[in-house]
Amino acid sequence: MLTSTPTARTLILGVGSPLMGDDAVGVLVAEALQARSDLPPGVDVIDGGTEGFGLIPVIEAYSRVIIVDAAQVGLPPGSIRRFTWGDIRVTANEHSLSLHQGGLNDALALAEVLGCLPAELIFYGVQPEQVAWDAPLSEAVSRALPALIEGVLGELNGIAAG
Repeated sequence: MLTSTPTARTLILGVGSPLMGDDAVGVLVAEALQARSDLPPGVDVIDGGTEGFGLIPVIEAYSRVIIVDAAQVGLPPGSIRRFTWGDIRVTANEHSLSLHQGGLNDALALAEVLGCLPAELIFYGVQPEQVAWDAPLSEAVSRALPALIEGVLGELNGIAAG
């Protein structure tokens, strides 16, 4: 369910499909963080699924959004890359970073045009090994999950990882 808490300043948004192998990584991170009781006040964690444009009204309620997704980053499977919106905006015209080509990149670009983009947008992309219907999470991406979660938690503490 895509709901936000208006008083929260930071949103951690896991996107992807648990039915598509490594594309589940963002959703798995969101689930792991939702289960924690030690997140700082003012932080919401949402499983954004593959909503695309439906994420615009969700992200506009926050001043900082951290997005976690499988992404084609041109590195070995399981590699983690941290990007800012400025980094993504430069590459968005050349190729899609997210696996959700008709969704996330376009939604963020539209949010910027509409003035709905958060002041701070951070993207954690994980290079997938396999993205296919009913495929399991690859060993490489599974091994990357603890470091990915620690990187996102580091962002909450002001420590940029990646």
